[in-house]
Amino acid sequence: MEADEERGLSDWTSKSVINSMLRDPSQIPDGVLANQVYQCIVNDCCYGPLVDCIKHAIGHEHEVLLRDLLLEKNLSFLDEDQLRAKGYDKTPDFILQVPVAVEGHVIHWIESKASFGDECSHHAYLHDQFWSYWNRYLSLYMSKIKPLTFFPKLVTPPFPPKLN
Repeated sequence: MEADEERGLSDWTSKSVINSMLRDPSQIPDGVLANQVYQCIVNDCCYGPLVDCIKHAIGHEHEVLLRDLLLEKNLSFLDEDQLRAKGYDKTPDFILQVPVAVEGHVIHWIESKASFGDECSHHAYLHDQFWSYWNRYLSLYMSKIKPLTFFPKLVTPPFPPKLN
């Protein structure tokens, strides 16, 4: 504890302070520790902020491609921003104002995930997002992931899907 106080680390009690220092390691008073944290962030190929930026950019690109496909097919839809403006707290990427059939399944809404996840990640998505969509908007359509045995109603047609 005394060593921490000497290094200026005794005030590291707040989660927001720690998160701020992780976003900007130059805020860390100990130069050696600041450099080590920076190196960890730069070299983290799975969960670091640089990887998150890349994942976010890819996800946004896929949403734009999906939006373009919906417009090309003259489908009427509401996007996340429009849904939030109407007061919805949990929103899929798109709600189709008129449902469509895809390979025999009626699709009411679309959530695009441009990433692969293991079964644990998919369970987290189900818990955090998809079940609330299911309860609010009925059916589920996902693209570019394989069906999982624990969720048999998952529809995964080729991308872009052939709309009936």
